[in-house]
Amino acid sequence: MECTVCNRAIGSEPSPFHCATCARATLFPHRAQLAEVLLDREQEARRVTAVVQGDESAETHYSIRNSHTTIMVDREKCTMGAELEQTKAETALIKETTTQINEHASMLQQQLEQARKEYAARKAVLAQRHSDLQSVQHNITARRKKELDNVQESINETKHNWDKYHSYTVRARVTLCEEAAKLSGLKQKWRKAKDGGLYDIYYIGPGDTLPIVDLRDLNNASFFEVSASITAVAQLVVQISHYLTVRLPAEVTLPHRDYPLPTIFSPSSSYQSRDVPFPGTTPTASTSNSPDASRSFEHHRPLPRPRTLFIDRPLMDLATQDPQAYAMFLEGVSLLAYDVAWLCRTQGLQDEFNEWEDVCSLGRNLFRLLLEQGHRPSTTRTDSRRELTSGNGRSQTGTPTRPSRASVKFGEFSHGTSHSFLGAAENAGYLRGWKLTPPKIVDSLSAMLLADQQVQGWEVLDQKEWHGMDDVIAEEPILVGPKRRNTGLTDDTRSVMSVATSAAATAATAAVETEDMGQGKSRGVNGWTKLKSRTNEGSR
Repeated sequence: MECTVCNRAIGSEPSPFHCATCARATLFPHRAQLAEVLLDREQEARRVTAVVQGDESAETHYSIRNSHTTIMVDREKCTMGAELEQTKAETALIKETTTQINEHASMLQQQLEQARKEYAARKAVLAQRHSDLQSVQHNITARRKKELDNVQESINETKHNWDKYHSYTVRARVTLCEEAAKLSGLKQKWRKAKDGGLYDIYYIGPGDTLPIVDLRDLNNASFFEVSASITAVAQLVVQISHYLTVRLPAEVTLPHRDYPLPTIFSPSSSYQSRDVPFPGTTPTASTSNSPDASRSFEHHRPLPRPRTLFIDRPLMDLATQDPQAYAMFLEGVSLLAYDVAWLCRTQGLQDEFNEWEDVCSLGRNLFRLLLEQGHRPSTTRTDSRRELTSGNGRSQTGTPTRPSRASVKFGEFSHGTSHSFLGAAENAGYLRGWKLTPPKIVDSLSAMLLADQQVQGWEVLDQKEWHGMDDVIAEEPILVGPKRRNTGLTDDTRSVMSVATSAAATAATAAVETEDMGQGKSRGVNGWTKLKSRTNEGSR
């Protein structure tokens, strides 16, 4: 066969193709064989799918052809072979699962045997414990009571020993305080008054040379005696508080290096553990510029201001020349008196010191506390807030009441021991009803001293000094016109008596005369008058 394009025989020569027709004619047989193979493959695939899926509509028998023979295959038998293979696979899986189940059952059996052994062991232990419990519970009430009695007896013995040793400590404190008071020269002397009665004076130091000044007599006392006696009292109070191991409400600083005289701090400024310079001086550069001070902020805080316990001039001169120092001194001695009163209340004299006059006599309070306290029975404690109790030991409000101790002994309470600790709630309650405060003492003392200073120029004249003064008193001073009075000019030759220029002064004089006549006194007998000349002579 020739090509219609190139006129060459197709397939005659194995030469390259000269046109597309020759190439297409050469590839056509091979394409036909490929199509036949694909169709056979598709047909066999449909038969295999039918055998595997068990399709009833497919043929029961089909043939498999190859290039040599044709084999007839039964579809049902092929299906049974596939089922057989599947059954064998499932059988192998079941055998493997059974083996695993048997192994797990063996393990559970072993665990069950172990659990039975543990149960038997625990049952034996519980039986033993039950037996022990029965033996322990036998006559348990009597044995429990016996054990409680033994414990209570041990507790009581411990408390008894604790109280005994505390009583020894109290005796030692009392002895130390009494000896300190005797060594300081604290004593009481009686003096006879002009009216025939007796009054007591308290001294401190050797002999009878240094009386303890009563705060109400500060205007009339020498400033040397005031400073010396208050310094000695402050030293004694600090020593007593050290022996009693109590912390005073107001901290007292005794004289030491670069601190020649004692001072006292207010309660809010006490016990701050800071180096405070002596009043009137400044801290040294070495203390304020030290590395420790520069690394902290302590030096930036203002230092507390101590109150002085000394004066360098008479109190009346100090009040007029330096009112600030006068106020600081009055506050200082008031705080010291409050410390002494606080000591007395916490050490057995708590039923007193309800008025500010009770704390003014420092010597009397210290003498009663230190030297008279051991010679009289201890006072009974009373709580101002104690509630009335009913017969069942409960208060009227329904709350159980706390039993109170019978008495307060000197040296019993302190801040240094757990026994009778003063900071405990049941012990601190004994100061709860005390209404006296340092500001109240300062205000009352300042008012009393100021009133006393205003009448210091007035003196009492007896009958001999009034002899011959009737005519002088009868004369009425004459003023020279209102213009001179308004200018405030006075004549050097005028009388030293006070000039009565108002009707009120005249009425007051008439009232005094009427009272004197009512008491059976004649005009010109003993009375009060203000003598400027005597005041000037006394100051000189």
